[in-house]
Amino acid sequence: MAQIITMPRLSDTMTEGVVATWLKKVGDTIKTGDILAEIETDKATMEFESFHDGVLLHIGIQEGQSAPVDSSLAIIGKSGEDISTLLASGSAVATKEEKVEATAELSTSNFQIPANVKVVTMPRLSDTMTTGTVATWLKKVGDTVKEGDILAEIETDKATMEFESFNAGTLLYVGIQEGQSAPVDAVLAILGPAGTDVSQIAANYKVGVAAEVTKVEENAISQATTINNQQQTTNNTDRIFASPLAKKIAQDKGINLSNVVS
Repeated sequence: MAQIITMPRLSDTMTEGVVATWLKKVGDTIKTGDILAEIETDKATMEFESFHDGVLLHIGIQEGQSAPVDSSLAIIGKSGEDISTLLASGSAVATKEEKVEATAELSTSNFQIPANVKVVTMPRLSDTMTTGTVATWLKKVGDTVKEGDILAEIETDKATMEFESFNAGTLLYVGIQEGQSAPVDAVLAILGPAGTDVSQIAANYKVGVAAEVTKVEENAISQATTINNQQQTTNNTDRIFASPLAKKIAQDKGINLSNVVS
């Protein structure tokens, strides 16, 4: 089944990305691990690899163009596969996912973050990642962190990847312990001047993100139900058409999408 590949959030402050270079073109065969494109973030230009096998069927963002995180970047599937439904539904899921990041920002609107303090949130390191697990912390509270230092190894739904810091300071707070999982945009760590009290910052981010993640999950399943019902009117097979995000959430919650009705 064809997969929508969305604009990844390759840094903790990234809200949009620019496609600097496409290294594949429509019609090319893609293997897991192939570099699809070079993406320019607010911090650096980084290679973006594929976690899917198939044929590149569609490019949603051309070279030099920018688009918000979670916008439809590309579609990979079988040669000749009908992707009209995915083209129509891709932007709907992206809009709902973006609420998580927006809420993380709004949750701090009722107090002032101290100067030079930076909240580092769980990044979305693959196009289908909704939660991440801290495999290993390479820094501990009290350590001095420089830009480019590896903070932790994060396990996604695809692989375990190093996560580097784009900020300098002292590691003041760790929000997710080794072995623990948390949604994308949950507070991962807080950096700032040594001795700064960040307890209120941590509390506000946790409340805001947790509430919105629940809404996004509900909306994604609702969107999957709509797409599934639309497909059932034109297909006589048992194949379920839903976005990768919706399928992942449904699987995690033990929901059988084939039994969901509108």
